[in-house]
Amino acid sequence: MSVLVAILTAVNMSVALRSRDTRRSKRVAVPVLALLIACLVVVTHQAHLWAAPSTSTGPLKKKIGRILSDPVLKGAVAGVDVVSLQDGEVLFSRNIDELFTVASNMKLLTTAAALHTIGSGYRFTTTVYRRGDVLDEDTLAGDIVIRGGGDPNISGRFYGGRSTAIMEDWAVALQEAGIKEITGDIVADDTFFDREYVHPGWPRNQLSRWYCAPVSGLSFNDNCVEIRLLADGNGGVKVVKEPPTGYITVRNSSRLTKKKKGANLIVHKKPGTNEIFVKGKVRSRSLPATHFLTVDNPPLFFASVFKEVLERQGIKVNGRARLIDDADTYGDERGGLATGLHELASMSSTLGQSVKVANTNSQNFYAEQILKTLGVEVKGEGSFAAGREVLSGFLLELGYPPDRYNIADGSGLSRENRLSPRIIVGILAHMYGHREGLTFYSSLSVSGTTGTLKRRLTKPSYKGRVMAKTGYISKASALSGYVETLSGKTLAFSILINNFKASNSKIKKIQDSICRALVNY
Repeated sequence: MSVLVAILTAVNMSVALRSRDTRRSKRVAVPVLALLIACLVVVTHQAHLWAAPSTSTGPLKKKIGRILSDPVLKGAVAGVDVVSLQDGEVLFSRNIDELFTVASNMKLLTTAAALHTIGSGYRFTTTVYRRGDVLDEDTLAGDIVIRGGGDPNISGRFYGGRSTAIMEDWAVALQEAGIKEITGDIVADDTFFDREYVHPGWPRNQLSRWYCAPVSGLSFNDNCVEIRLLADGNGGVKVVKEPPTGYITVRNSSRLTKKKKGANLIVHKKPGTNEIFVKGKVRSRSLPATHFLTVDNPPLFFASVFKEVLERQGIKVNGRARLIDDADTYGDERGGLATGLHELASMSSTLGQSVKVANTNSQNFYAEQILKTLGVEVKGEGSFAAGREVLSGFLLELGYPPDRYNIADGSGLSRENRLSPRIIVGILAHMYGHREGLTFYSSLSVSGTTGTLKRRLTKPSYKGRVMAKTGYISKASALSGYVETLSGKTLAFSILINNFKASNSKIKKIQDSICRALVNY
């Protein structure tokens, strides 16, 4: 990055920098002297980004070096980059230009690019329309159309676990519009995105797991169904679905057992269907238990559940739930409306909300919804490919050409995502002084407190001092974020480890040991 761009970035920092103390969220003023220092930090950091790996010296280097020499890492490849954000000093670096499979650390790039490009105030909007007239006898002579806008938040997450809460509100809106019967269909308009619901790089034998949830322009309940297993009181196992829908068929042949040996419960979804099998034996002390499984054809799932909600609320639907097709010529793919389509209800949520869920809870579904939304808003196409182009454009702004990384998806589920510790620290440094920096920073898990770090680094000296994104897929573990040191410094760090033979729990202990060394720096 040029000195001019660095200075402009520092100016941006001067007007947008906010306190990163989790106990304070007030905007802080940056005097002229601090602005000059900020310019120096940015220039120094960018010099680090293009320089040869540092030969860091001092006690910190020795301590981290000893941690990385643990026999647990025999045969593994580790990359570590640590930079002080106050002065740009490189505190430790090893293999910082090597490309690593980064797992869920990919979400740092996706959410940073989204905040930078469309901002935390961007709103995902879903709208319910009627097509046709409401007759005197309270009958809609036509269809109900649900037009999606890529929103990942239509679920019970913000409604006390009531997955259909929003749909129930919409049913009330239809009743208030005088609709008690619908002659036509419930039409799912998912054209905000394409219909490549599943990325080709995701593990094919895990596509029924919640973390492989499909992506859709019209999505509901994270495009998953919750299967709750309860003891039925008669020595059997009761299955409860949430939402309670006929879209999913459950075939339950499971039995209770008092013996630990032989307990082998299997909850399995048949590929390419919405048929779930619950079989085997389960100990009563293991119940209740909950399993989340993905659905096939997410927009049809949405329309089907909405039809069921309407019927439970006393609104008769004569037609069927279906996807929009070429015969539905009421508007274009970006929301232009034709005569005869009338809004009945809508809901919206913000990118800021979604970034928080994506990073704190490491929700792959949210990251992919954000990725395709970037494709729509910047490239005019809601696809994985268009979203990747936006991420590449963001990295180019930061000074990283395409030959320095590989992007496959937005969540890190694909093993083809390859970033370096240098790039991740560069993203973290850029976002720390960004106008959306507080949103980004506060979206991360906090050691001993929230998200995927809630049970890590829990001792008082370390609790609340590491704000980071975790990541794990087979033989790839990552932890990157910020550290508030006991001496008052803020550090950006990235720890990427690939090709290890030990369990991930042991690799996490290595990462935590490095974080403790950074807190004590």
